[in-house]
Amino acid sequence: MKILRLLCLFLIACKSLGCGLELPSPPPDIFYKYNELKVGRGPAYLITVDLNLDGLPDLVSANAKNNTLSVLLSNGDGTFRKTLTFPVASEPTTIATGDINSDSIPDLLINSRGEGQFIILLGYGNGSFRRLPAIKTGKVPLAIIPADFNGDSKIDVAVTLTFAKMEIFLGSGDGTFIKGETYVTGSRPFSGVSGDFNNDGNIDIALATSSSASSSIRLYIGKGNGTFYKPRRIAKGLVPLALVKKDMNNNGLQDLIFSSGQGDNMYMLFSKGDGTFKEKITFSGGGGPIALTVGHFNSDNQIDIAVANSRSSNFSLAMRLSNESFHYPTRDYIVDGGTPLGITSGDYNNDSMTDIAVASNAKNTIEIYLQRKIFK
Repeated sequence: MKILRLLCLFLIACKSLGCGLELPSPPPDIFYKYNELKVGRGPAYLITVDLNLDGLPDLVSANAKNNTLSVLLSNGDGTFRKTLTFPVASEPTTIATGDINSDSIPDLLINSRGEGQFIILLGYGNGSFRRLPAIKTGKVPLAIIPADFNGDSKIDVAVTLTFAKMEIFLGSGDGTFIKGETYVTGSRPFSGVSGDFNNDGNIDIALATSSSASSSIRLYIGKGNGTFYKPRRIAKGLVPLALVKKDMNNNGLQDLIFSSGQGDNMYMLFSKGDGTFKEKITFSGGGGPIALTVGHFNSDNQIDIAVANSRSSNFSLAMRLSNESFHYPTRDYIVDGGTPLGITSGDYNNDSMTDIAVASNAKNTIEIYLQRKIFK
């Protein structure tokens, strides 16, 4: 990607000197800023989930500087109701959602970096919650990964710790958990996802570990009983940070997309369906790619990627091409508040097009960007 940037700079210089070379252009300007919403101090993570079961996508922000969650219930037109605030434990930086107590209502799970625990908020289905006693973890929990790891139809939780561990908590189906096995991960397992990556019917875990000594994605293949085999390491040396999964080529397999702390690059790995992946596809966004979301961000049926760039204070659209590569350069959107750490997507104005929400850690806001119809 550095080579592509240098090429673009070369073309810019040539154009200014009248060399006659054509400068590549970004994709069309697809989004426009529609709304700005106040949340708690230091929003560090952002998710989209229908909390009140009205069919509209709501937003939840984890605010690390005043130890709260901000819940914004959608009106379905790009606007949201008055922000609801819920106190949680010290330094929340990750939110996950799942049906913890099997009542078909979304619940929330939140880490506490400062107190070594995670919090569960059981949803009532109207945007309010009941807080359960905290679940104690090791020091400085990072990622929270809910899934059924032992095949009993109850949600379990994997929690990564800054200092090279992953802890498994087996769910009882009522919001309580039994401590399971602990696994070595390598330092700074920043994020993780679950899925059946080898098609054996058991849930696996992929973790992004970013420390220089252990830099890789570690794939823990599940045994189906809440335990995992020794991990395989892929994407070695690429310093993966944010990791998401998505079937990017519509073949029924879960692919991996991740941002890197090295060279501001991003990578996509197509799954082979047996726990291995094809050669990486490299693309790029802006400076400090820290959070990702995927969706149909135009009308070409390709799944695209949006990335929040913490250093360049913007988010970038990496648009897919028909040959499975990405358009370069990206289309970039300045985040007015600066320092975007969280990004998510959903149809916030009920027009059947995917929109984007991005959180400004510096300004304590969420900015809503609606997709405009582009006619070809």
